[in-house]
Amino acid sequence: MAKQSFKTAVGAFVIGGLALLVAGIILLGGGRMFSDDIEYVLYFDGSVSGLNIGAPVVFRGVPMGQVTRISLEANPRDASVTIPVYIRLDENSIVRAGVTGELTDNFRQEILRRLIQRGLRARLQLQSLITGQYRVELDFLPNTPANFRSPMPDREIPTLPSPIDTLQRTVASLPLEEMAHTTAGILEKLNAALSGDALERGIKAFATSFEEAQALLAGMQESQKTLAQALEKLNAAATSAQHDLPQALQSTRDAMNNVSSVSLATKAVVERNAPLTQELRRLIQESAAAVRSLRAFMDVLERNPEALLRGKQGSRR
Repeated sequence: MAKQSFKTAVGAFVIGGLALLVAGIILLGGGRMFSDDIEYVLYFDGSVSGLNIGAPVVFRGVPMGQVTRISLEANPRDASVTIPVYIRLDENSIVRAGVTGELTDNFRQEILRRLIQRGLRARLQLQSLITGQYRVELDFLPNTPANFRSPMPDREIPTLPSPIDTLQRTVASLPLEEMAHTTAGILEKLNAALSGDALERGIKAFATSFEEAQALLAGMQESQKTLAQALEKLNAAATSAQHDLPQALQSTRDAMNNVSSVSLATKAVVERNAPLTQELRRLIQESAAAVRSLRAFMDVLERNPEALLRGKQGSRR
């Protein structure tokens, strides 16, 4: 009787232990032992510091799963070391449009292949600047390379460098020391130029040139007044008598010569002390055009003085 009770107690103890073992496996596994979750592998080129087991896997901000394992694989043939990161995706978080029933492994592999062709890539993203923790982000990034390293590519998702890794590589490739020396040389030259008297001399020369330009403008305005008076005399000579024409022509010629000399002097100042105002250039061009027109008119009058009195009637004869 005692032996029978002992056997019963041992059997109950074994059954209870097995039940606790199964319950522990289910609890520790988060209930995924009998789930349809899929495990994939990722290979990152850079450091995975800050990526921990249990880190979230998201697709455009939507939680899709978590990191389950991070291991280290050494290849004795080429002495290379890779760090595979295993993630598990929750199928319940994916709404399958137009698909009913259970998904077979072949169908899952076909879906993954099509997604990778469309540009599905994985990369590390910083979760928080304070904690420095990373997460795995999935997204469609077409026109990017898809490199496979796993012996089972059907379970591998290609990866891309994280933005921080890309920034670090870019900064590391810059010739920072050379740029620092170049910048220091430029600053030294600039300091020498500002501390010397060359800048002060240049400012004084510009001020002098500006004063000369103002004086030339005043002279040009006076010459224009003289030219206007000469034109008035020419008009009076044409209407009064033909014998007054040579004096008016000589006065006009003197005024034009004065304008020409002022224009040449102004042009020399402009060429020597650029830049000057566009208003000065415009006045020079207008004065030169007026001089050319008056010279042509004077040439006609010298060859045919009667043309001023006869006008178009003389030309019709």
